Amino acid sequence: MNVLAQQLLISTLIVSATVVIHLLGLDALQMLLRLHLERFTRWIHLDRMIIPLGIVLGLFVVHGLEIWLYALVYWKMGMLETLEKALYFSTSSYSTVGETGAILPERWRIVGVLEAINGMLLIGWSTAFLFQILHHLMWNDGDDHPLPRGAIAHRAKTPGASRPSSGDQA
Repeated sequence: MNVLAQQLLISTLIVSATVVIHLLGLDALQMLLRLHLERFTRWIHLDRMIIPLGIVLGLFVVHGLEIWLYALVYWKMGMLETLEKALYFSTSSYSTVGETGAILPERWRIVGVLEAINGMLLIGWSTAFLFQILHHLMWNDGDDHPLPRGAIAHRAKTPGASRPSSGDQA
């Protein structure tokens, strides 16, 4: 197998694994959020702070797992000589910072570049997830969603008052 084909095969396998990790991670975050809203909102009144913080920290864990997967592949396959260098390179590549302090050998450069594209897509996916969940929970917009609408919205101060819908922008 030629070098490019080998890099593309390894990259495809890792990208597939990170997508599965991401799907499972987002599903777990949504389940934990649903559990929290069903059981704890009656006595915890800090949901507007706890829920976004919990989602962001959960997303850090999910992305951390994906970064570690790449780092372990770089290290175990001998692409980088130490786990620290592999983790540093992986974090830098995944976040698209592009640090060149620990460079992959020429034979493996495509894997690092494809990690950057993968990271960019997964970070974008997480951002969309975060905004969609927070929008849904903070404003009752009437869409079909497994989590309760307006669950952490500010309660109207006057009877009958409601939050403006997304189409009511000035």
